[in-house]
Amino acid sequence: MQKFITNMESRIEAIDFNPVGKLSSLLRLMFTLALFAALSFAFAPSVNASDPPPHPPAADAHEAPAEHGEESGEVEEAEEEIDRIVVIEPKKYVDPKMAADEILKDLELGRSYWKGGDYGFAEKYFAAALGVPGDYPAKEQVLFEMGELYQEAGFYPKAASAYERLAQEYPDSRRLPGVFMELGHLYREMGGLELAISKYYMVLNSALNGSIDQIDKNRMLSLKAKLEIAETHSEGLEYEESLRLYELLFRLDLEPVERKRVHYRICHLLYQLGEYQMTVSNLKLFLERYEESPHGPEMRYLLAKSYEKLDRKPEALREVVQILQRQSSPDTAIENDANYWKQRMGNELANEFYQKGDYRSALAIYQSLAKYSAAPEWRWPAVHQIGLCFERLGLPEKSIMAYQEILSPEEGTVGEDQLSPGMKNLRDMAKWRLEHLNWEDDLVGRLSVLSVQ
Repeated sequence: MQKFITNMESRIEAIDFNPVGKLSSLLRLMFTLALFAALSFAFAPSVNASDPPPHPPAADAHEAPAEHGEESGEVEEAEEEIDRIVVIEPKKYVDPKMAADEILKDLELGRSYWKGGDYGFAEKYFAAALGVPGDYPAKEQVLFEMGELYQEAGFYPKAASAYERLAQEYPDSRRLPGVFMELGHLYREMGGLELAISKYYMVLNSALNGSIDQIDKNRMLSLKAKLEIAETHSEGLEYEESLRLYELLFRLDLEPVERKRVHYRICHLLYQLGEYQMTVSNLKLFLERYEESPHGPEMRYLLAKSYEKLDRKPEALREVVQILQRQSSPDTAIENDANYWKQRMGNELANEFYQKGDYRSALAIYQSLAKYSAAPEWRWPAVHQIGLCFERLGLPEKSIMAYQEILSPEEGTVGEDQLSPGMKNLRDMAKWRLEHLNWEDDLVGRLSVLSVQ
């Protein structure tokens, strides 16, 4: 390029300055300058966008440049600042085994805090276990145990949420029939009967898709789900639908325990529906097949009530007296809640007979009740009613004997501090009735004396 410029300067100096030569030389010069400008632009160094921008000029052109020591100090400080900055890169790959171990570790910590009563920390560890990125089978175990723990603690909405999430995220899980069963129980406990029934039906559907090794277990769950569906309809006062489902179940080849349960519920539903004649038939069959069942007193109570509804008083009276007399032999005495049903059956039927004016039938039941137990809580109410029945039958002497037994029991003196408020009130009533009868007896005696005179 420098050689090209030298040649151009020599050409300019050799220009002829005559008028004609001037013009031609001037044109040649202009052409040459234009060519020079074009070549200068073509050979200029290129500037990339990525190249660093040029340093700005110093603020003071006469300012002395910085010393070498100061420059090196600034560089060292910058390097130290870079060393202090730590950048954490997210993991590109997570070992499935390590992730599963981490999930189970958080689950174990959650369990330990839960057992210690610190539900807040337990839930945090459960959330940490579920928050591990990725789909891992260990999370299914976390959700299942969360549902169990919440259910045992009575946190039903949270338990239902855990089970629902398990069913949604693991639609092929072997646990699904049991999970749907627990969801049915939870929604039923919370009052969502229709939702509970739908979950019980899901038990039936999921049990059909189980593996071969789950056949026996799923068969039992299916039967239990059918029983729960029938019972849930009964809780919703849908007695006819519940009875229909129980009758269908009764036709199946059930185990003795399940057959007894189904028969028991059929008897109750028939009584609820007012089908007293059919109730009597089923109750007699139940008592014949399951003579030693702990439900015997309850079934006899329903039988006596059904007889009473059918206006068959002799049969009703016979059932009450028969069950109350069973206490006479320890071998025939029924345990569990027999006392409750005996007292309830005796009092209800005797009161109904008394209110209807059948004092002799009422008296027979009250006398059987009084003989059943000598405890004041049991005997005194029956004896008091015996006194009232004798009064209505026109036998005041026997009424007086009944009331005196409450005031001076044969089994020994009962201290006032040993009596409940109810028994104290009953003793006061007996005392008042006794005084009233003595006054009436005295009045009758005086009137008889006056009539003779």
